[in-house]
Amino acid sequence: MSGSDTDAPPADPAGGQGRPGGPQRQRDDADRPANAAAEDDLLGGGSDTDPSAKEGRAAAGPGAAHFARETRFLLRDASTYVGGTINSVNFRYGGDTARGPLLAGPLPDDELRRLRGRFIPPPDYDACKRQLRADRLLVLCGQPGSGRMYTALSLLDDLGRGKVSRLDPGTDLTGLGADEEDGRIARGHGYVLEPPGERLLDELHLDRLCGLLAEREAYAVLLALPEPGARTADRTRYDRTHTPAAEDAVLDGHLAAELDGGPTGAREAARRLARDTQVRAVLGLETLLPAEAARLAGLVARCVTGDLTRQDLLTECRGFAAEQARQWFAGGAGTPTVLRDAAFRVSLAVFGGGSFNVVAEAAELLAWELAVTTDPERVPGRPLLGDGMEARLAAARATTETRMQPVVVSTDVPVRIVRFLGGSLAPAVLAHLWEHHHNMRGPVLRWLDSLCQDSRADVWTRAAVAAGELCRLDCAHTLGELLVPMAAADQARRGVFVATALQGVLEDPQVGEALRSLVKAWCTSDDGNLRWTATVVLGCGTATPAVDEALSRLGRIGTRDDGRMRALAAESVAHLVGFTTGRGPLARIRTWLGDTRRPHQNLGLAATLLLAELTVADVWNPAEDLTGREKWPLALAVCEARPQQAQEVAGLLWSALNTSRSYPAALDILRRWLRTCRGTPWEAALLRFLPLLTLADDDRLRTLSLIGELSQDPDEPLEQEHAHRLAQAVEMGGTR
Repeated sequence: MSGSDTDAPPADPAGGQGRPGGPQRQRDDADRPANAAAEDDLLGGGSDTDPSAKEGRAAAGPGAAHFARETRFLLRDASTYVGGTINSVNFRYGGDTARGPLLAGPLPDDELRRLRGRFIPPPDYDACKRQLRADRLLVLCGQPGSGRMYTALSLLDDLGRGKVSRLDPGTDLTGLGADEEDGRIARGHGYVLEPPGERLLDELHLDRLCGLLAEREAYAVLLALPEPGARTADRTRYDRTHTPAAEDAVLDGHLAAELDGGPTGAREAARRLARDTQVRAVLGLETLLPAEAARLAGLVARCVTGDLTRQDLLTECRGFAAEQARQWFAGGAGTPTVLRDAAFRVSLAVFGGGSFNVVAEAAELLAWELAVTTDPERVPGRPLLGDGMEARLAAARATTETRMQPVVVSTDVPVRIVRFLGGSLAPAVLAHLWEHHHNMRGPVLRWLDSLCQDSRADVWTRAAVAAGELCRLDCAHTLGELLVPMAAADQARRGVFVATALQGVLEDPQVGEALRSLVKAWCTSDDGNLRWTATVVLGCGTATPAVDEALSRLGRIGTRDDGRMRALAAESVAHLVGFTTGRGPLARIRTWLGDTRRPHQNLGLAATLLLAELTVADVWNPAEDLTGREKWPLALAVCEARPQQAQEVAGLLWSALNTSRSYPAALDILRRWLRTCRGTPWEAALLRFLPLLTLADDDRLRTLSLIGELSQDPDEPLEQEHAHRLAQAVEMGGTR
């Protein structure tokens, strides 16, 4: 049942309808329908006709929109890796041929010549040589791509005088020399071996191998990954941490070798091109490993000599991060160490730029999912003392730094964050995982689903954005297995999770149209949970081709079922005010306020209250003109950024202040503005806004009375000078 004309909120006097004052607020309650108590709970859930459905507003929490935008920006390049761009390339020697397995046996002469002409010694090369000469055995610990193989071969070439061989990775080192006629270790030769996985000898067996090498005047270098518990390699006395050579030195050295005898000026042109801003941006890596620097040198040399176009060069450069992701997930046994490394990299791809504690804890949760999927009969645990942060960061090409972030309260606090050393690594990890490792999908989706239940905004929002990127990569699978069930669930945060996930994908040229059709169907669904989720999605501004269409859908949802979803629809309308620079949302709110039907009036009042209550930081997708005003009340930020809309915003709030059912909430908002504005960037904006609210003597007296009340507060009175400035601003308004 609709309210009568006399129940309508008074319009802005500039529009010629109504006058403010006490009698109007009293008359507003006359002739109310029987269910008016539920209808007039403007920011409540309305009736309880469907108790299983979501109720109330989409309270995302402090900083949720900020974290969502930040994560969406970090994953902005995810689509770059779709469609077969993850190429297999040979990074070991910087060559241009596809990577193949390294064959056991003597190193060919051409590889030795290439090694001698291009090798750039790392900073501790001489110390490594002294240790190898003394012990005849060296365990060189470093990450793949760090140049450790090149360093090992060069050391053996120096000491073995060109007699360098590779041992088969499957060689049983404990059985070497058991037979005196075993010819696998020849006199005076140097050998390099990279045992697969975690097959490392203990010190006792290494001592025996060292004795065998001494007998035959031979040398050996074993390649190993660093121990996960510490940054330095101190497992045995033979271990030594490999320090990569400087990127610039490797790059320039390989360019010199590639362009030796080339055209005049080619070397300098290549050096400039290798450091070109566009080239480095496309690479998406802050620092290059020696193998990557060698690879880039080869590509740049081909470009400056005309064998490769600039566009082809950029295309090849886009594959660097994808190749790193391929190497990280290149199979191997599902041991706890391998699974935990994989989990940390995936967690970092999702939560990069966030708290290190969040990344580490989320990684442990994912590692558990991976472990129970690999071996359901085994109960996985966590290492307590054998998992150092430095080694974990090195294995993931990550770094930590301190940033100010909103956490529990709206005030920023210093947080130790962790991120990849390159913006392309996070999207490359997600894309590679989704395209090439089907069995990882189930554990990852279950993990994201569990993270939705975390109340911390920097956890569930980042997880939601990652789910959206996975939806971009495989829309049908991610929708069916994760997002649609969440949209239909009872919990409110699951609906907000889905809206956050879809926001960045709704405009995708491949899947956006299908997703917008899905949201449209949810808007008219008989399932209240789906309508609730659709209402939140509409507030993002990208679910419809035009904002007016979103406003029409929100109007229907917000007035349906006695306004059960009115507060939620009104909140989305307020988000749309911040999303678009046009006046469409404000005009629609005014239309609802002037409607003779009470549900529409209530929707307009609720939207007005939330426009005044929200801050710019709460808006999921704010327009660019609001940048820099994140902590401002949304209504004041709109007035300041769009002066032509200030009168309209003030008129809406004036109507809320002069309507009895919205008067208490509107007055509370105004009270909060007056109390908290001092010393804020928006204090001056409020002083300019107050005259617009003062259209009659009643308005002036009401606001002055409120200022006087706050000035006499026994616990927290307004400062006299501040109260005087507020009162002067009110006095500037007048009857029109």
